[in-house]
Amino acid sequence: MLHVGIDALDKIGSFNTQIKTDRNGGVFAYGYATSGATLKKPYFLLFHGSGYAATALAGSTQGMVGVALAAVVSGCVGWFQIRGFCSDVQGAATKLKGSYGHAVYFSAAGVAASTSAFIGIDSQFAILAEDIGGGASTTANMWLMGRETSTPLA
Repeated sequence: MLHVGIDALDKIGSFNTQIKTDRNGGVFAYGYATSGATLKKPYFLLFHGSGYAATALAGSTQGMVGVALAAVVSGCVGWFQIRGFCSDVQGAATKLKGSYGHAVYFSAAGVAASTSAFIGIDSQFAILAEDIGGGASTTANMWLMGRETSTPLA
């Protein structure tokens, strides 16, 4: 483990897998953006070959969900947050609504929030950290859980 300032960077021997943490409990993975990545948009981080590849959320995919910390050009690498508090995560305006503590999941319509607290569904990857009413917002503050997800809600 290499310590850089207050961050800790973990590099696994023969793999190109890099994970870092910050002092606020955030966990970040270094990923290759197969088709580019948009700032604050969630992506699947799948283990391919010797490192993580960031791909669009899709129903036929299973993996860890990470939020791009910066825009990443197609074929380049960047950091994706997978756990901890994350501000202004992008979601579907018509679906991203709920109260503090409600589940955040991905669906066919994009990232959405449920109308109930943590419900443990496979597609849940975060918990709302604020109240969002009316579905007018396209961004939300949330706590990323860093868990593997699978089948999205319809």
